[in-house]
Amino acid sequence: MVSKDVELGRATAVVAERVVGELTAADRVLHKAGLGHLPDYAINGGVVLSGIPQDVLNLYEVRQSATLAALWRLWARGKNVAAMHPDMAAELTTYRLGTLPGELFRNLGRIPNVMVAFAEPPAMEVSVGGTGPGRLLAILFCGRTDPDKLLCLTSDHRMDEVAVTVICEPLAEDGAPLPPPPGGTTPVLEYCHLSIPARTGDRFTAEDLAMRLARKAGRTEPTAAEQALATRALQVAVYLCSSKADIVQPVPRGKAAKPGKQRRWNKPDTFLRLGWRLGPRLKAARVRVQEMRRSAAQSTGGGGAAGGWRQYTHLRSGHLKTVWYGPGKTLSDSRLIEPYWVSEDLLDEDGHAPEGIIRPLR
Repeated sequence: MVSKDVELGRATAVVAERVVGELTAADRVLHKAGLGHLPDYAINGGVVLSGIPQDVLNLYEVRQSATLAALWRLWARGKNVAAMHPDMAAELTTYRLGTLPGELFRNLGRIPNVMVAFAEPPAMEVSVGGTGPGRLLAILFCGRTDPDKLLCLTSDHRMDEVAVTVICEPLAEDGAPLPPPPGGTTPVLEYCHLSIPARTGDRFTAEDLAMRLARKAGRTEPTAAEQALATRALQVAVYLCSSKADIVQPVPRGKAAKPGKQRRWNKPDTFLRLGWRLGPRLKAARVRVQEMRRSAAQSTGGGGAAGGWRQYTHLRSGHLKTVWYGPGKTLSDSRLIEPYWVSEDLLDEDGHAPEGIIRPLR
């Protein structure tokens, strides 16, 4: 019987294969239209897109295809895929971020231009304007230089921003997959592009990134979907920047496939597992806390402690903390602070504290 880990690994490979297929398809479209040189301009030097003939592709299609093809060409230099374990993905969504320093995101150079693919794609509102349901397939990180906005590797010393591409699959209102477009074999994916400042002295929050998305769309306030998208991308990015992140390369098992039997796609050179040890451990800890609550409630009859002062019951939230170190504390790293309960034995079987113990947080 196939283990759960193997099933998750295969599911992640399917997601990564689909995303790479979409990126290479954009490259083929440009070559077919005689515009195969455009992605290289996005990497090595700019070009005025408005001067390009639009008899085959309109300006939006040219710009979108050129961006995706350029991302693929850069990613193909390292082909790094990190498979996000579903337990770790769920845990990160609960973690607070606060104000972040731009210098921290230069740590993404440890795994240049990594694609984070989700083993079990989580639900997410798509069409940045918040028009329908969808699920998050992958997040692709790339470097970008100012002032020319050229794409580069995240390990490039010229990088001033991290270009983030969030890749989602739109779904029907009932949650079912959408049908492929005419002439296609798979549904069209949705891409949202945002940037993370990575210069020394930059300070920003997830709300700031969401505001950027809103302004690009001509609005003064971000939607709930834009806020969720920016927050999710930052949570993953900050965790990747941690030197203590649970990132391992799986040990190959089994026999190699026979020649001609390999799956025909641009396989990654480095396939990493992200949170495959820590994610399940954090989930198990949450389950144990719930069991301890029920046990404590049964032994005390739902009452509080026998006597003496006790701190009110509350869950201290997990968060991702920036840590400064080195000469003059000029280097930055991130740490994952796990959530934990205070006075958890005072909770009753329904997870509520006795009357007079809970006090509102300020």
